[in-house]
Amino acid sequence: MPGLKEIESRLRTVHNTKKITYAMKLVAAAKLRKAQEAVQRSRVYSDSLAGLLRQLSAELSGNESSYALMEKRETVKNVRLVVIGGARGLCGGYNSNLHRKVEAAITEIQSKHPGATVSATLLGRKPGEYFRRVNRSYTKALEELPEDVSRWPIDDVCREIETDFISGAVDAVYLVFTRFKSALSQSPTVEMILPLDPEALTGAGTAVAAGEGTATNGVSIFEPSPQDVFTAVLPRVFRTKVRQAALDAKASETGARMTAMDAATKNAGELMKTLTRLRNKLRQGKITSQLLDIVGGAEAIS
Repeated sequence: MPGLKEIESRLRTVHNTKKITYAMKLVAAAKLRKAQEAVQRSRVYSDSLAGLLRQLSAELSGNESSYALMEKRETVKNVRLVVIGGARGLCGGYNSNLHRKVEAAITEIQSKHPGATVSATLLGRKPGEYFRRVNRSYTKALEELPEDVSRWPIDDVCREIETDFISGAVDAVYLVFTRFKSALSQSPTVEMILPLDPEALTGAGTAVAAGEGTATNGVSIFEPSPQDVFTAVLPRVFRTKVRQAALDAKASETGARMTAMDAATKNAGELMKTLTRLRNKLRQGKITSQLLDIVGGAEAIS
């Protein structure tokens, strides 16, 4: 059994750790509110863009597949993964769950397209560290990213991927990220973003399609033409998907960190209670032993 001094030292250590984890929880909670607001604003914009695409699709009468970003290749030889992960640890299983999803996505792609080469574009420090640890190669890694997602070079990354896809260097692009549901619930997700699927962009199942006010009254007039507007909107849709995923990933990381620090704070409190009871038990035993020595000495004298 540890001694009294050792227990008191452990108590001080756990107490200091509890203060740190509690402070980290408060910081994460403050950041989470901002991240949630950014996710919600971005989803409103994405839904509005989906509504515009539905109108354009109705004007084009099913000819969307002729556009470059919607071109489906008969044989998929090169696949690009865009992995959006965390910047730091201390967020529970957030990073490890995403890494398992990456491995599952690679396995599924290789089984679906035998012989296909899988490359990766990484956003976040943890995906870069993971790929190097497991000796997986990657095309590009942006690891030193700002805390604010709006300052990430997402447009530059998307522009490079668009160029590779249109030139034929890449046949399909998948997005691997963690979708934010709540501070307690985040879901690692794999989503194909190129070629863009006209049914996914304009079909049912989106928040706008299910909500009120999605129907349009009257006639929409597009200038200079529906074809030109559709061509201009498609790259914006692609980039919006990637930016939305980045916002979801940052909110998920922050929510996971807040939850993990809250659990660590509670565990530290429970450990402090256990150590305090053990310390009091040792103190009581020591005092009892001293009293017995005093009584024994008094009896010996008398």
